Amino acid sequence: MSTLNVMFSSVDAVRNFVAKVSNMPFDLNLGAGSRIVDAKSLVGVMYMGIGRVIPLHAPAEKENYVKSELAEYLV
Repeated sequence: MSTLNVMFSSVDAVRNFVAKVSNMPFDLNLGAGSRIVDAKSLVGVMYMGIGRVIPLHAPAEKENYVKSELAEYLV
């Protein structure tokens, strides 16, 4: 599992992020500790917050693909 950090600047950014990750045929999760949500869930991603750095957990073998597809959200 690889961990990347993402941040969302607006509700539209969250909406676009969820649309992108929903098309990925593997699991992605956001969060740390007891706060882990499915990255494909709009409500879950909104729960994690806008304007905060959030860890994104992706399969290690898909890290480069995730980085290229989600570059605009990485910090």
